[in-house]
Amino acid sequence: MSEYEVVSYEVKPVEGDEQVELVIHATDGSRWEYGIPYSATSGRYTFEEVDVLAMDFGDEFAEEVTAKLDELVASLSEG
Repeated sequence: MSEYEVVSYEVKPVEGDEQVELVIHATDGSRWEYGIPYSATSGRYTFEEVDVLAMDFGDEFAEEVTAKLDELVASLSEG
């Protein structure tokens, strides 16, 4: 694990695009931004960097973000 921790994060849809934005703020002042494409038809998304989040911030945080993404994408999807 790194020498910093998550202070806050936000998962929200990108207006006008089939994409979800993940923004993470860390204790060292760093900010990470990810654009995560999804399919409104199937409700599927691709976020391969989740493994990086697990390495940097721990498995528990990666699982929490994944759950938030699953919930948001499901609410944005037609199916």
